[in-house]
Amino acid sequence: MKKTWVTYFAFAVVAVFLVKTYYSMTINPGVSEIYNLWGVKIAPNMITVILFDFRGYDTLGECVILVAGVLALTMLYGRGSLTETAEDHVEPSIKTTTLLAASSKLILPLVVALGVYVTLGGHITPGGGFQGGSIIAAGFFMVVVLYGVKAVGFTHENLVKMESFGILIYILLGLVGLYFSGYFLYNTGTDLHGLVAEDIELAFNYPDGLSAGIIPYLNIAVLIKVSAGLTTALLVILEGGKK
Repeated sequence: MKKTWVTYFAFAVVAVFLVKTYYSMTINPGVSEIYNLWGVKIAPNMITVILFDFRGYDTLGECVILVAGVLALTMLYGRGSLTETAEDHVEPSIKTTTLLAASSKLILPLVVALGVYVTLGGHITPGGGFQGGSIIAAGFFMVVVLYGVKAVGFTHENLVKMESFGILIYILLGLVGLYFSGYFLYNTGTDLHGLVAEDIELAFNYPDGLSAGIIPYLNIAVLIKVSAGLTTALLVILEGGKK
């Protein structure tokens, strides 16, 4: 019983200390003040500005993580058999009806268009390359469910090349910033600090009337990388037992 009261007393002392600390502390806006000051000069969507400008390194790391995930799946399930013979063809998981076949041919282009739209407008409205790539990958998932793996139209090798191409674009844009400003992933299209020549800034500024700079191009790179990566992951899992 004595130990119980000692425990209660200890918790009460800690609680009083925390409450006193909470009411006596002062909040410094810190980095959020920098975000609010400079972010609006880059693009209307502050989240995209943070992800692709202030924290471009983190986003590059996230892309690498997805690459590592696909590599891990490939090592675990095998390279897949998208280039195998017709005898190895994976049949659709459900029987395709006339209605499903007709509707899918209408829906798939709309899904791809939606993914592109979400990506290109990511610096203005909620969205971006990750969301757009996921939407497009979902369209390919639908094709696989209805018609099987072969209907995707991309070989495993082509998907890997697309994924590598997407992350390569991201890195090259970072190297452009390093070359012209001395800083990797510097937004050369929105030269807020006067580090690049005016003609270079105009060349890399996305032509939409806003000073988004290279952010839309980074979104496009992520779109290619994410859509190819997620599709590759699905196909590798489905084809895992072939080899």
